[in-house]
Amino acid sequence: MYTDELARQLYSEIADVEEQHVTQYGLLGDPRETMLEKLTLMQLCEAYLYHSCAQTETDSRIRVIWENFAKMEVTHFEACAHLIEKYEGRDIRDIVRADVIEPLVVFESNKDYVNRIIEEQLDLQAQNMKYMHFRDIADDWSTFKFQWKMNKAGVPSEEVVSKSKSDLAKRDRAQNIKDFKSQVAKRTEELMAGRPAPPM
Repeated sequence: MYTDELARQLYSEIADVEEQHVTQYGLLGDPRETMLEKLTLMQLCEAYLYHSCAQTETDSRIRVIWENFAKMEVTHFEACAHLIEKYEGRDIRDIVRADVIEPLVVFESNKDYVNRIIEEQLDLQAQNMKYMHFRDIADDWSTFKFQWKMNKAGVPSEEVVSKSKSDLAKRDRAQNIKDFKSQVAKRTEELMAGRPAPPM
C-alpha cells in the first residue's frame, strides 16, 4: 500500500496504539447492547463527527473531504440499520430515538490544553488498573519488556517527528520531554541488561 518503508512502520505503530485505544473505550459501552447495536452506533457517531468537522472547516478543499467521509459513514450506518432490522427484527428508530443529534461538536484549537496536559502528566504510566508516576513503577512492569522488544530498532513516530520542522518537532525537543525519554530508555536498558526480562 505504501512504498515508503517509514510510512508503513508509522502506520503499523499507529494501528497498535489504536488497538489499545479501541479496547479501552470499547469497555465503556453498555453491556446490554448487541454487537450490531454497537457497530451501528459507532457508525452514527463517526458520521456525526465528520459532519461536525465539515460544518466548522474553513478550508473548502478540506471541507469536501469531511463531507465525503460523513457520506460514507451515513452509508455504513444505513447498512447496519438494515442488518438490525433483518437479524434482530428491530427498527433503528427504537434504538436511536432521535431524528437530529444536537449540538454539533465545534472543533477549535486545543494546543494550550494539550501542552498543559503534557506538562502535568508526561510521566504518568498505566500499571494494572491505575496511573502511576514513572518513578513509582515496579521493575517487573511488563511494559519494560514490551518496549524493549518493540522499540529496540527505533520508533517510527519518533523518526518522523525528528525529521519534521513543525511545532510538534520543537515541542518534542523541549528539555522535559528529552529528559523523560532518556529516563525511560535508560531504565529499560538497565533492566533488560541486568537480569532476565520480566515475564509478559
